[in-house]
Amino acid sequence: MSLRYRRLDGIDLLRLAGSTHRYTRHSHEGYAIGIVEAGAHGFAARGRRWTAVPGRIIVVNPDDAHDGGPETGGEAYSYRMIYVDAGMLTVALGEAAGHPVPQPLFAEAVVDDAALGRRLLDLHRLLEGSEAQLERDTRLLTTLVDLARRHGRATVEGRPIGHHGVARVLDYLAENFAEDCALADLAALAGVNRFNLLRAFQRSMGLPPHLYQTQLRLRHARRLMLAGETPAMAAVDAGFTDQSHLIRKFKAAYGVTPGEYLGRAGRRRRLQ
Repeated sequence: MSLRYRRLDGIDLLRLAGSTHRYTRHSHEGYAIGIVEAGAHGFAARGRRWTAVPGRIIVVNPDDAHDGGPETGGEAYSYRMIYVDAGMLTVALGEAAGHPVPQPLFAEAVVDDAALGRRLLDLHRLLEGSEAQLERDTRLLTTLVDLARRHGRATVEGRPIGHHGVARVLDYLAENFAEDCALADLAALAGVNRFNLLRAFQRSMGLPPHLYQTQLRLRHARRLMLAGETPAMAAVDAGFTDQSHLIRKFKAAYGVTPGEYLGRAGRRRRLQ
């Protein structure tokens, strides 16, 4: 398997060739936009099963829980991903519209748009290279705005929370993701029993509370390491038991270890 990762302002680039990795169910803070170059990528998201083949575009919204892996048995596939900060896309779309707009939402996780798919593939290759920043900025801005205009919704529908108490649990986990909390305590906070909370939370977020907490921990640890914190300290601060625990969860969710992610993001720290 060949892997390349690069981090730029507001975006991350991932290219994997010959991958057979199966991602655990996880989510991202921003958009995950991808193109399969060979083979087929299958994943579950938004209560459906999706298959992406060469030429089709993968678009996963912020906080959309999903898994992923080779669609056909253990057959390897190759793909490129652009991870885009949610605020960056919203601002760009607002600039194009001439007025502030809500964060766009993509109804389909796999989009059949061959022409735009080719543009995204060309964009990824361009961003990997050493072309002038002006060209990179222009191509990135226009391609993402066209994607949002052609396939995004004009307004964002509120995420169904199933029960108003789920919102209280989300707020609590956002503030206390590093803490070891009991399901019974979260259910009491929501004003429901444990099974009702699990059903409502799963319906709302696509993940049970413990996996959602793990996503918050991973995001926090990643921010700390990008800012220069050691992985051991980032793991503890985020609520993981140790560095090995962080590495296992990071690899399962993102397909790369923290060392691979940060090394290809321009930081040459040995993490493993």
